[in-house]
Amino acid sequence: MSAYAVLVRRLRSRLDLTGRSRPFPRQQGNRIKREVVVQVALVLLLIESIFVAEQLISGLLEEVLKIRASLGSTLVLMTAMLPQVFELALPTAILIAVYRVSLSLREDREFLMLSSLGIPPHGLIRLVIRIGIVAQITAIAVGGFIDPLSRYGFRLVMFAAQYNALMGGTITASRLIETRIGTVAVTPRPDGEPRPRLFVRQTNPDGTERVVVANGSRLTGPDVSGRVALHLYDFVIDDFAAPNPDSPRPRIAPVSSLRGISTQQSMIIDDVVPFDPRGRNTAELTLPELISTAGSDPAHRLELGKRLGRSFLCLLAPLIALLALSITSRGNQAFVLPLACAGLMATEILGTTALSRILAVGPWGMMAIILAGAMAIGAFLVTVIAIRSSAVARPALGRS
Repeated sequence: MSAYAVLVRRLRSRLDLTGRSRPFPRQQGNRIKREVVVQVALVLLLIESIFVAEQLISGLLEEVLKIRASLGSTLVLMTAMLPQVFELALPTAILIAVYRVSLSLREDREFLMLSSLGIPPHGLIRLVIRIGIVAQITAIAVGGFIDPLSRYGFRLVMFAAQYNALMGGTITASRLIETRIGTVAVTPRPDGEPRPRLFVRQTNPDGTERVVVANGSRLTGPDVSGRVALHLYDFVIDDFAAPNPDSPRPRIAPVSSLRGISTQQSMIIDDVVPFDPRGRNTAELTLPELISTAGSDPAHRLELGKRLGRSFLCLLAPLIALLALSITSRGNQAFVLPLACAGLMATEILGTTALSRILAVGPWGMMAIILAGAMAIGAFLVTVIAIRSSAVARPALGRS
């Protein structure tokens, strides 16, 4: 009991729960905030640039070149991808920025100077918590509204670019497209004529198949009813019977065949280039939409929990940075920051895993558990940092 009382008195003095010590200087706090904001912006720029470059290499660049998308459309597509990693990039950037700024202040002995003036380091804890709260609000705004709408905007711009490529015959490389009417293969003509060759394979519900091969094709429209006309030139249409399960050999001869020079077929745009409405993918739902449907849809409940949980990472990240600072010395300075970032990501992974196990409690119960868990982790971090406040303020890298 005496040890517990000593710990409580120590925490009260380190956290200044009595309010006796002088407050953290406003000028110093504003300078720390400015430096943290600048470094957060730089780290975010680095992370987002790496992400966009990876997306370009993994297929986006090839796609926009195939459909000859304009420079404006390509830039819009790249911009629309930026919010996709913002929820994880922001807490990582805050952790790195708070750690680097605090380490610089510590090694310049500014914390020791403040302590000599009667200003203990607990003011830094309050300062970084305020930074974390602002970052959490930003993460909720981006993850709850900007990211879902940007994902939908990405699909919309890509749909328009693909449709314009098919309409204008600007296909520059062979493409395989899965549509609602079947599998479509489009191949550019060697003479450069804007009428690409077309191969369509349709599977009917009764098992029969239709194969359409055209030496040239063109889309026109849409009309006022939203329908387009598919023009085929020098075409062949073959119908094949359903496979016979009792026959060991498949039937390769068509049961009927039609050849022609030119024809056209009216179709719905969505049958040519599929475009699902917004909301079919949970990632495109905004935060209010998820809250309204989380009670009846477990998938929406899980997505809601992920977004809220990631926002709390912004509140925990600066505390993890101070904890990492308290154990940084000349011997371990090379790997303390990477381990702190790994710990932040491990918290996100473990939290996401735990979410799938508490979905049965309902949306409000799930949010209460997330809040309680984040507050418990935050209180633990604040307690450890307060106990090690002298290590936070004392230079440890041997700078003269």
